[in-house]
Amino acid sequence: MTKMEEQKMKTKWKSQFLRASLAGGIIAAALTGCSTSGGGSFPPSNATAAASGKPLAPPPDVNDCVLISTGSPSKYVCYGKTYTTFELAKLRADYAAQQQSQK
Repeated sequence: MTKMEEQKMKTKWKSQFLRASLAGGIIAAALTGCSTSGGGSFPPSNATAAASGKPLAPPPDVNDCVLISTGSPSKYVCYGKTYTTFELAKLRADYAAQQQSQK
């Protein structure tokens, strides 16, 4: 094997190792972020909301969620549940309308 071929093999191996390490780091960071995000049951169950007459907290915002699928519509995971962008927007609009009607 020539010196040049040997150098190419070393570079190729380093590049593959770097990609695998980077992918592993991203996956580890994502899993850590999900496990420390609080969990719990959010939004409150319908029974809890119906008993009190209003939701306990506002529905999740896109910024509070993790993007899992881009496309039309994009999908997000918020507090363990999967929502589309349209569902999140409708939840927020319904919550705002409900807050306005209770004033």
